[in-house]
Amino acid sequence: MFKTPASAAAASLGCFLSISAQPVVPGFDAARVTFSHAGEMNFDDGPGDLSVSRFELRSVLSKPISPINGMTILPFFGYEATALEFDDTPAGFPIGDEDLHSLNLSAFAISMREGSPWIYGGWARAELASDFQDVGEDDFTFDLGGGTGYRFNEKFTLGFGAVVLNLNGDTRCYPGIGFDWIVNDQVRIGLYGPTFIAAYSFDENWLFSLRGDSGGRIWNIDDAGGRSHSIDLSSYRLGLHASRHLSGNFWLTAGAGATIGNDIRLTDPNGSRLLKQDVDTGLFGQIALRMKVW
Repeated sequence: MFKTPASAAAASLGCFLSISAQPVVPGFDAARVTFSHAGEMNFDDGPGDLSVSRFELRSVLSKPISPINGMTILPFFGYEATALEFDDTPAGFPIGDEDLHSLNLSAFAISMREGSPWIYGGWARAELASDFQDVGEDDFTFDLGGGTGYRFNEKFTLGFGAVVLNLNGDTRCYPGIGFDWIVNDQVRIGLYGPTFIAAYSFDENWLFSLRGDSGGRIWNIDDAGGRSHSIDLSSYRLGLHASRHLSGNFWLTAGAGATIGNDIRLTDPNGSRLLKQDVDTGLFGQIALRMKVW
């Protein structure tokens, strides 16, 4: 439930399909820098708690590229640094405090024909997600996705998509669905994969939103004996956010809310589970500097 790579990919694909029809989707940025913290989420089954701090940098690498008429390609770069901190865990708990990293390159390709309501899209990503202690082939994943959208009118677009993750390992496929609905000049509602946004624009300088999105991820690590394992953090964040226009294309966003559906797992390379720990609902805060150009 709420697996991050699938969530992010399906959400991004659905979001980009909708962007092709609706130029300004709430929460979509050409570039952003974000810091978030979710603190002291207690374990369900015994002593211990987990805190998660994350720094994220994401940016387009160029203006949209149009290799042929009707097709647009948009490349992205992303980096995340995540700190997992465990307190009061029992003796022998198999995961300690970890500083984890993710580097990824991705690209979206969108095809639209003038006069047609149909939108077709593809997505590809190469990612390195690791503790950077001993980088090997287990630290890399390669993913693909595709989807289609239909623009019913200028205010409503519906999209469907699917992603195939970890082509070089434990391959998995996830479907996604999305829509983008401009209710009026002030209200906009959308579902982009598992990311839900209901936004209200007070005026041209303020945007308020109720947002739900994934807060987990999967990383490969090496233990003290040099053995390769995967940490799988699952989480879903539901919160209220306020965005203020600063100057030009720059916006400042702050938000807070709850993390739900939390659990953390440790597996070995063949997929055998070494640990599954359910984690109680917690609170999170987030602040971001965003740049919007469309």
